[in-house]
Amino acid sequence: MHSTINKLLDNYFSLIKKYLPAKTEETSVGIDIGAGEYKLVELKKHADAYELINWAIEPVKKDDIKATIIGLGQNLPSVLKSPFTAVSGKGTLIRYIEMPEMSLPELRDAFAIEADKYFPFAQDQIYTDCYILESDPKRKKMQVMVAAAKKELIDERVKLLTELGSQVEFIGINPIALANALNVLGFGEKEKENKVIALLDLGDAVSNVTIFVNRLPRFTRDIYVGGRDFSKRISNALGLSLDEAEALKKNPGEKKEQMLNACESSIGNMVQELRLSFDYFENEKNSDITHLLLTGGGCLLEGLSEHLEKTLEIKTSRWNLVDLLRVAPHINVNDLNQKSFKLGVALGLALYQYD
Repeated sequence: MHSTINKLLDNYFSLIKKYLPAKTEETSVGIDIGAGEYKLVELKKHADAYELINWAIEPVKKDDIKATIIGLGQNLPSVLKSPFTAVSGKGTLIRYIEMPEMSLPELRDAFAIEADKYFPFAQDQIYTDCYILESDPKRKKMQVMVAAAKKELIDERVKLLTELGSQVEFIGINPIALANALNVLGFGEKEKENKVIALLDLGDAVSNVTIFVNRLPRFTRDIYVGGRDFSKRISNALGLSLDEAEALKKNPGEKKEQMLNACESSIGNMVQELRLSFDYFENEKNSDITHLLLTGGGCLLEGLSEHLEKTLEIKTSRWNLVDLLRVAPHINVNDLNQKSFKLGVALGLALYQYD
């Protein structure tokens, strides 16, 4: 088993995008294995549209990811076919650099030698990959996105899926999966297409901000504040269980102000990190961010969008990628709309097959 996994990683592993022969399956599956939940999206392409065939969000029971996937696979056999998946958080890094103009194979060869210039990890401890975002022939330069992930993160994920019988062909990084979704589907509003937009993905334990210029990512940073922090503070302040706090976040009623006050310090930490990121980007690129979009389970905190807009003085709204898809007739749309903000990463992963 160990030699099989090593061979797979040596020959097929990619953090950003895998160039593979076209698959024959009619659908594509993306799975996002988070700290507390497992998210799945299954898509089918129709001409220029994408149809959501299946989706699922399951809590990871007793920290047993394997059992969760097996249980889900009993109802959705497609889970274990050849899914696209990703890792995130500590042990992953994304950088944006300028390089002399060259082909992608030449870039990968060059970067394999120079990776230690850009990442604070020993080169023998990480997998790296790179992608050309944009070329400037006049200057003979190009903008490049480079990514790294600790080998232990990738090895564990490959081992898990291989033991479950999956054919592992791609493991990416969460923010790049979201960037892929945005690049393929767009923002949903033409007015945003050619502007500088920030996307904040509020995860359970780790959030991430990515700044886009003309739908291409140009800055990415992890923020170690997430929906779990909000729930814990609401639970402690209002004497509720974590499940009750989760429910209150979505429907606070008359307790909205109390709830936001309970989350004040966590939101303040997030605002501080966002300001640092925005100031750095705007000074470095001489470009003003025009809109902040929120996605991920943490954005369901009622009143957060309005609070961030007021505090950061930037137009802010929730961004629901599922609105840009067709939905299969058998899917319960009401249930989907209540939870769809958690599906962005899985959706971006499922879209890789069709790039």
